[in-house]
Amino acid sequence: MFVKNLKTEITWAVTEEHGARLLRTDEFEEVEAPKSKRAPAKKTESDEPEK
Repeated sequence: MFVKNLKTEITWAVTEEHGARLLRTDEFEEVEAPKSKRAPAKKTESDEPEK
């Protein structure tokens, strides 16, 4: 599960058990999995199959 620290705005991946404990405080909220910031890999000519 993913929880966000509301003070620091940092999102953490935690176990369900640990997340449940964190969510009992006012400092965390459960959030959806963050989107990857990576750009998709670009194909190069070497990736193309030989004809």
